[in-house]
Amino acid sequence: MLKKNLIITVMLTFFCSTAFAAFADKVEHRTASSTQVSESEVKANYVKMAYAAYEDSLNSVLHLQSNIEKLLANPNEQQLLRTKAAYKLARIPYQQTEIMRWDTDITITAGLDKDGGPASVDQWEGQVNAWPLDEQAIDYVQGNPNAGIINKNNGPAINSDYLIAQNGAGGEANVTTGFHAIEFLLWGQDLNGTNAGAGQRNVNDFQTDLSGKCSVNNCDRRRAYLQAASQLLVADLQEMRDQWSATASTQQGTLAYNFLASSDGIRYILFAMKSMATDELASARMNEGLDGLDPEQEHDCFSDLSHVAIYYNFQAIRNAFYGGYQTTAGQYISGASLGDYIHQQSPAIFKQFDDQFNNIEKNMKIVFDAGERINNPIRFDQIIGQAKTAPQRTAAFNAVYQLVDLQFAFNDLQALFSLPALIISGDGD
Repeated sequence: MLKKNLIITVMLTFFCSTAFAAFADKVEHRTASSTQVSESEVKANYVKMAYAAYEDSLNSVLHLQSNIEKLLANPNEQQLLRTKAAYKLARIPYQQTEIMRWDTDITITAGLDKDGGPASVDQWEGQVNAWPLDEQAIDYVQGNPNAGIINKNNGPAINSDYLIAQNGAGGEANVTTGFHAIEFLLWGQDLNGTNAGAGQRNVNDFQTDLSGKCSVNNCDRRRAYLQAASQLLVADLQEMRDQWSATASTQQGTLAYNFLASSDGIRYILFAMKSMATDELASARMNEGLDGLDPEQEHDCFSDLSHVAIYYNFQAIRNAFYGGYQTTAGQYISGASLGDYIHQQSPAIFKQFDDQFNNIEKNMKIVFDAGERINNPIRFDQIIGQAKTAPQRTAAFNAVYQLVDLQFAFNDLQALFSLPALIISGDGD
């Protein structure tokens, strides 16, 4: 317990003092090594990075769970704010793990789930970070006070098993587990459209039914839901962290062992970067909201923390290329990188990626910094509603176009390495 509390204290101090620093912020971390690197060295370092990022995700979610327990023990506005802050912290390392998702091609025939473990990161992720989420599957919404699992009269007891069984039942958007279910419970609906303001959950929604303070119906079931969802998220992240440990790397049937043994390891990293950049981030998470003028398409739409989610998704792409991850304690996990491996065969293609990443970072940072302003922050849903000439909207669209343009660098690299196309699926999101 002392060790866990120390980790959390260091994590909070680090984030407050470094303003959400990222590994690739330092020029020296973006400089290719003069030493030759092998494919096996690149893969071994990638496993270390994965373990560190999932370890941070687990610890940050344990911190979130601790705050949820305090909120349920004594519902009050200050503790609700602390719990929301813990959710925000948890998004930072987790978003940097999402680059691992596109592993279908190297796991589809591996049978990794025959011993009860995850079949793939992509399959596992559907229980952890699925989105978009139809909030009516969980709790009351405007115009429907009796919506959702929470408000089922004489409904089954709410526990982790029940939430798993209900996840996706009746429709893909009927998400009942993971980060976004917790996000909705903490914030409630965001009814502000493209105006300022996130969801405003009444803290008395978490009182007990018998307290006389319950602001709506079924407070006990809401409390049980929030507790079960956080317990499940902890268990899921512990499982995935363990899949990438040093021990797992030597155990057949784990994701780490499968990745290290695969002849397609480099190809997997490369195409995961491409899929995250050009399809998931540029299209689903940014352009669909921006171009469609639809704030419901933003990734963290209840909390208005989409600027955090998309910024750290981009850091995951840079991490994969430059071969490093900055932990929540401020340590650097780094080594032989995909960038090093590319540079020793084509300095020109390395520079092509490096230049484009630096240009994208400038625009993504404008969006992120706008959302982090102390006074009058401009969140992603507000950017969606801005005039076309607004600097934040211009930066967001520029980032979209630049992310899509990366496909040409990826195509050059695919030709250089004579790589066949991967079967890529990212259905977990």
